[in-house]
Order: sequence, then structure tokens, then C-alpha cells
Amino acid sequence: MARRLWTLIAIMVVTAGATTSALAHLTGVFAYFVQDIGEPTATTRLLRQQLDNSAERIAEIRPEIEAARAAYSAQAESVVRRLRFYDVYAGSAVGALWTGAQNPIDVLASIELLEKRLDDDLLALTRLEEAYSDIQFKEQTLTRYDDLLKAYEQSAAARDERLGEIPEDMVSPFGEPYVAYEIAEAWESLRPTTFISYFDWASKRIAERIAGVVQPAAEAPQGWELREEVLNTLVGGDAFPFVEDARFYIRADHVNFAGRMQTAIGTYHLLTIGQMERTGPESLQYRIEGIFLDGMPIDPNDPDVQREVYRGNLLAIDLNPLLPEGGRGATFEQHNGYLLFRSL
Repeated sequence: MARRLWTLIAIMVVTAGATTSALAHLTGVFAYFVQDIGEPTATTRLLRQQLDNSAERIAEIRPEIEAARAAYSAQAESVVRRLRFYDVYAGSAVGALWTGAQNPIDVLASIELLEKRLDDDLLALTRLEEAYSDIQFKEQTLTRYDDLLKAYEQSAAARDERLGEIPEDMVSPFGEPYVAYEIAEAWESLRPTTFISYFDWASKRIAERIAGVVQPAAEAPQGWELREEVLNTLVGGDAFPFVEDARFYIRADHVNFAGRMQTAIGTYHLLTIGQMERTGPESLQYRIEGIFLDGMPIDPNDPDVQREVYRGNLLAIDLNPLLPEGGRGATFEQHNGYLLFRSL
């Protein structure tokens, strides 16, 4: 009994450390989620408010997006019509010049006037396209934020449910560590089997299909990008046994993973927070900074976690097959919705 008591106290100390130091650079609602173990219901309520606010903001800009799309389409159609007319007119004018049917000065002046009009139209269309792209980017950013909030809300709700199962005769402050102890026991079962097996499987699928997983990057010559949607199509969802709704969230500051993992004793919601890190000149992996099982923190610095999780590189990505001959490696950047790689 005494040993069990000291175990609970140790978990309580580790829990506090894991939620304040490992993720100290998180801000806003996510930091609130990480730090707030004592009042989890408040976290869930805050996340719901954030979700409602982001949904309202998305709804507010959608009419603006539709208006911008309609304006762009209408102006683009008008410019296309003028281009077609210009093409026909220019051909007829050149023919008239060759046959001497028209005054060369009049023909050239008409063509010059039409070219100026087209230049003005194309400039206006470019500006309209830029404005349309800006508002599309705003919508995409809000939508991605909304999606990530939902993953945190699911984790917070799972934590509320677990803490709601604390026996009525359990005297505080030992109730929360008691739940954390049970979660830690479940993690000991999940980590070496389901968790490690899933990421090993995901790494192999990426390695086997690397040429199709990454696409040439429009913004970077000799560059590629790995889109969040492509990654989740390949290794997300229910494709791996005992893992459901697996999903990666690639953001400029962090990469999150969420999903439900099944064991013989129940189903647990997993949420991880981390960043991509270099493991070689042309390779990288997912470095986890925070692990939450049913909303309860697991110490990512635990020696067992470090040894088993990173022994074979977690979610390893090797870009060597894509590098041009003589390539010296590759850089990588995290963006909202994708990873960007550039050949050196």
C-alpha cells in the first residue's frame, strides 16, 4: 500500500513537470489545455468557446470569399473574351496590312490601343487574384485552426470522462494521480505494441512511396512539399489495426498527431505535440515533446519512451531518393498544412 501511495505521489510530481516545462513555448488555448489539470472541465469549456468563435469567423468570411470568387471569374471571363477578339483582330489586321487594304498607321494605332487595354485588364485581374488568394489563405488558416481545436477538445473531453470516474471515496489530492497511474499502466501496454508499430508502419509506407508522397513545390525550385492531406491519405484514418481516426496536423510551429488506440481493456484517445527534427543531411523525424493519453500527460522524457520511440526514428522521412545527382542534402521548413523541402 505504501509503495502504491508513493507511486501516485511520483506521478503527481511528474505530471506537473511534464505540463509546465516540456511545452513552455506553447501559447494561447493550447498552453491552457496543457497546464490545466486541476480544472479540466474549464479547459473543455474554453476549447468549445474557441471552436464556436472560429466557426463564426469562418462563416463571416465565406460570403466575402464567394464574392471575390465571383468577381474574379467574371473579370477573368471578360479578359479571355478580349484576348480571343485580339487574336482574331490582330490576324485580320496583319492580313489587311499585307494586302494594303487599310492604312498602316490606323491599324498599328488600333493594335497599340488594344494592347494597352489588355495590359490594364491583366493588371487588374492580377490584383483581384492576389486579393482572392489572401482571403482564401485566411479561410484555410482558420479552418486548420478549427480542426486542431477539435483534436484538443476530444482529448479534454476524454480527460473529463476519466476524472469523472474517480471513486467517490477517493480523497483529494490523490484522485487525479490515481487516474494518471491507470493511464500510465495503459500506456505501458500501448507504447511497445500499438504506438510503436503504427509509426514503424507509417515510416515504411512513406519510404516505399516517397516519390508520390512529396510533390514538386511551386514556390521553390528543386524543392518538394509534403501536404498534410497527402500524409493523412497515406497513413491516416483506420488503415492500421487497432488505430482509428489517425490524423496528423502540420502547423508552422508544431506537428500534432491524434487518434484512438484500442487495447484489450479499452480505447484511449492519443494526442501528441512535437516538431520535425533533422536526423541527417537528407533525413528527418518527428520529435515528440508532449504525449497525452485520454488527456492525461505522459512524460516524453521517460527513458523507456526515449529508447523505444526514437530507436528507429519516429515517422522517419528520407529524401535521398529524390535528391539530384551530387546533391549535398536538403533543408526543411514547417508551414501551415505542409512541410517544404529544398535540395542543397
